[in-house]
Amino acid sequence: MKKLLSIIAVSLFLSACTTRIASMTMISDRNIRTKDVKVSDLPKTKNVVGKSSKFVFIFIPFGLPTLKEALDDALTKADGDLMVDAALYSTGWWFIVGQIGLELRGSVVNTQEGNRK
Repeated sequence: MKKLLSIIAVSLFLSACTTRIASMTMISDRNIRTKDVKVSDLPKTKNVVGKSSKFVFIFIPFGLPTLKEALDDALTKADGDLMVDAALYSTGWWFIVGQIGLELRGSVVNTQEGNRK
């Protein structure tokens, strides 16, 4: 019985997966003005992770994660309106129940700070 529980525990541990989907120089879903702003000179909040995830039960997902949810999560966490040097990852794990998701990792900039100068 202990051996069976050990096998199940190892299977659960090894069942997760993360795959890089895309890399983006800049991404935003908000209205921004960069005409007179040099984005590279603005202060950045680095290593911000935005997530969107949904529950899975016996291979049936209860919704789909979206890029917009992940982006909004990242921009809200860092109080910004533009994400630069972003990478999008697909994540997931399951064993009867599980979770699928999207993670957006990158640096967040508030371009409104640059427009105030």
